[in-house]
Amino acid sequence: MFELAEPPATQSPFANTYDFCPWLFRREATEVAQGAQLAHQAALAATGKVTFGEQCFVSPLAGFVPDAVSLGDLSYIAAYAYVTGEITTGQHCTINPYTVVRGAVTMGDGVRIGAHASVLGFNHNSDDVTRPIYQQGVSSKGITIGDDVWIGSGAIVLDGVTIGSHCIIAAGAVVTKDVPDYAIAGGNPAKVIRDRRTPKFSPPQRAARPWSEAEGRGAGGGGVVALHGFGRCLAEQWPDVLKRSESIVNGEPAYVNAPGAPPRIFRPNCDAIEIAAMFGEVPSLKLRDEWIYILQAAQDAATGLPLDPWQPPSPDAPLPALGDGNTAYQILSIGYALECLGAHFRQPIRVAHEMSVDALRANLAALPWRERAWGAGAWVDALGTALWMNRQHFGLNGPVAPLFDWLREHCTPHTGLWGESRSEDGWLQPVNGFYRLTRGTYAHFGLPVPFAESAIDTILAHVRLNDGFEAKNVNACNVLDIVHPLWLCQQQTDHRRAEIERVIARQLELIPARWVDGQGFGFAPGDVPGLQGTEMWLAIVYIAADTLGMASELPYAPRGVHWLRPPTPTDGKQING
Repeated sequence: MFELAEPPATQSPFANTYDFCPWLFRREATEVAQGAQLAHQAALAATGKVTFGEQCFVSPLAGFVPDAVSLGDLSYIAAYAYVTGEITTGQHCTINPYTVVRGAVTMGDGVRIGAHASVLGFNHNSDDVTRPIYQQGVSSKGITIGDDVWIGSGAIVLDGVTIGSHCIIAAGAVVTKDVPDYAIAGGNPAKVIRDRRTPKFSPPQRAARPWSEAEGRGAGGGGVVALHGFGRCLAEQWPDVLKRSESIVNGEPAYVNAPGAPPRIFRPNCDAIEIAAMFGEVPSLKLRDEWIYILQAAQDAATGLPLDPWQPPSPDAPLPALGDGNTAYQILSIGYALECLGAHFRQPIRVAHEMSVDALRANLAALPWRERAWGAGAWVDALGTALWMNRQHFGLNGPVAPLFDWLREHCTPHTGLWGESRSEDGWLQPVNGFYRLTRGTYAHFGLPVPFAESAIDTILAHVRLNDGFEAKNVNACNVLDIVHPLWLCQQQTDHRRAEIERVIARQLELIPARWVDGQGFGFAPGDVPGLQGTEMWLAIVYIAADTLGMASELPYAPRGVHWLRPPTPTDGKQING
């Protein structure tokens, strides 16, 4: 019979406890263990390369090759940490197991570096392509870390970075640029997710009704945010968000995206109209008829295109092909702001209606599907929207059928998308292009997308490559461009529904925490809150809730560019004012 050998009498079965849990050493270590640690520190100090504050700990199992290291009081280095170079710490700093700290690194007080993190205060020179990199030596700008900083497990901090005080670096983050005080940063490359001084949203308890699996509504369990309470917060605060962006433009009351933002003629005003319309209102700066007059006046008499006098069309983008990207987007922005007000363009968008089949196919073929599928999808979105508005309000068809014929011919069956992935950003361009393209065509006209299950597979792969869009590449466009396509494809198939619901439910946990009371949402975490970010994130929340069958929990619905179901010509008249 096999028997375990007894440990030697002089060897404790927990002999390595302090090497891996050095925070226990100060209060639990025996006199013998303390004496051994002091002797180890004395040997290190005798090299003249290390100084220790009071009650420090360095595991003998650490890879410790110092050039000049100074540990502050109550600081420690755990087992299998790899520490080299010129390192200075304040008090209460910890370098945990398997952590790498190398080069020139200076820490304030209370810096905690999680296991398997790397703080690399040097870099290999590589400018001379005639010599191997290993022969070119290294350079060092150094890393500076402030007080009270938590660097999560697996994070990487690269040379030249300064991390401010009171920061959190999320697990797995790759920090390539400076991080300001109080920031929570995550992703690769790391970006600021939010300021720690901005409180997370906490819905009123009396209004909160968390989703739960017991209710059978939603896939996220009890941790999903209480939509009803968040909705009440939005209903109370949206007028303050608009009020904050009021300004004077060309001597007239108007909206800017955020206080101090440069004035623009149309986009901020259209965003304000759409936000107010979500809640059944009209922005208070002008009467409904005044808004309609201003927006209708933008339409060019010859082409029917809405033109922005502050951003005239590029001469390199002919108006018969919808002009440049800004001009094409005004079809959506102005056109749907008018829809929100119960109105529409005064005349058809003639360049869309009069586009011949040959010109249509030539324009589609010339779009940058391979290198910039998002831009190609945006052009199709503008054309589809123009054709839909022409049909809705003027009874004109234009080349609708040829457009859908071309799209069906050129959709890739095994991805369900138009365009191809790129080495630099994966599926970002074709997925974002899929949203824009399908929004203005298949969603507008109520038609099924060609290969919905393949599209779901590709979009979910895109989500995984971006770590669920929880901290990496998070902005309103990127999140909207996965949420709406998954919603749209779910209208015709149950393919991978449970996985889709988990992705969507996770977004509904994350988004409300970014709301800033009285100011709204920034376009990306850490951005200044403004009208564009607020309108887009409110739409995302609603679409996500609708995907999970929870839209009734919200006191609003998107009314404008980000509507879900095609409005009728009378929908916009159901508002006050």
